[in-house]
Amino acid sequence: MKDIINLINTNNSFALFCHISPDADALGSMNALNLALKKMHKKVYIYCDGKVPRNISFLKVNLEKNTSLIENIDVCIMLDCNSMDRLGCYAKYYEKAKIKAIIDHHQKDNYKFDVEYVDSSSPSTADILCELFKTMKVKINALIALNLYAGLSSDTGCFVHPNTNIYSHIHSSELIEQGFNLENANYNMFKFKPRNYLRFYKTALRNTKQFLRGKLYITTFNLRAYRRFSKICDESFSFQFLDGIDGNEIRARITEKESGVFTLSFRSNKFANVCLVAEKFGGGGHIRASGATYSGSLKEVVPLIIDACREELGKAK
Repeated sequence: MKDIINLINTNNSFALFCHISPDADALGSMNALNLALKKMHKKVYIYCDGKVPRNISFLKVNLEKNTSLIENIDVCIMLDCNSMDRLGCYAKYYEKAKIKAIIDHHQKDNYKFDVEYVDSSSPSTADILCELFKTMKVKINALIALNLYAGLSSDTGCFVHPNTNIYSHIHSSELIEQGFNLENANYNMFKFKPRNYLRFYKTALRNTKQFLRGKLYITTFNLRAYRRFSKICDESFSFQFLDGIDGNEIRARITEKESGVFTLSFRSNKFANVCLVAEKFGGGGHIRASGATYSGSLKEVVPLIIDACREELGKAK
């Protein structure tokens, strides 16, 4: 933390980046730091290779598109992201930075950063920023608090995932005291669904199959189905209808977003470490929620996922 604080205090301009297919922790953390730095009269630009999901548009994240601004920036900071390939189209700009820093709660890969603040025991990047702002005595306003709350509540699954700890609740209560609209935030993050969700839901159910005696569910969306429901598929709530089914442990979602290129998403209920499953496909993430990308065919990837999940379920207790 001392290194990050020194970095902030001794520099005047920053470009902030988060991972592709952003969620509330990625965007909320990035925007919270953006707003806090601006309160300190710093020059800040924020970038993300992806759109702001509709259910978290209330965070008021304004992404920058002009990449020429990065050239004259003192520091580039990667948030809620642990590898260059997760930056998407902005990786090449980050690599050219004068000073490269990271603030994250995922296990760091082998890339060497100039300044690192990584705590893999923390449930969210937003939690890390809560402690950072406290230490720096940054007075946060309602909008900063809202962005931080979105990050810590989403990455803990509204405080039900096993990564939830006492500090998640302490930080949450401190943020709520700042007076943002808690009911609106929770509704949009955990209840909101678009009108055509029922059509999507019917298609998703038809494309869902059980494996390993119901311990594994796999939902597939080919390119045609993805193009029909792309807005829903790209949002975090889209496949929550499979959560918590008795006897099930792992859910896998395979989405063909480009011809022959599949986004893989993994979720687990109680004990399976789906981060280990995702790593077999070059991805990663959390114990209960991870992802990866696979190039090939649907016929190839399904058996590979079944084998990887069978191995994890066999050793998980």
